[in-house]
Amino acid sequence: MRPLCPSCRQPVDDTDCYCRHCGKTLRPRMGFWYDHGGILLLTLLTGPFSLICVWLSRKLSLTAKWIWTFCVTAATLYMCYSVYKAILVLQQAFLSY
Repeated sequence: MRPLCPSCRQPVDDTDCYCRHCGKTLRPRMGFWYDHGGILLLTLLTGPFSLICVWLSRKLSLTAKWIWTFCVTAATLYMCYSVYKAILVLQQAFLSY
């Protein structure tokens, strides 16, 4: 039995990427945001909110998802600590001025 297009219900081949009748994609692709480069860029732009894409990604293994979670959490904590220390240094500089 041949598979059917989910959009127009016409028969399609197993090797088709697009329906020959309606042109709809048969294999939806995951976006750039769900692979390693996209997650790194999202982490730099949005911080811990990139973990949403990590756990929704079908491209990453479970081990990779846990490694990304650890790295993103560690980077976020480091940045929070750095900002805190910078505020203390600025506060000390203004108080001594």
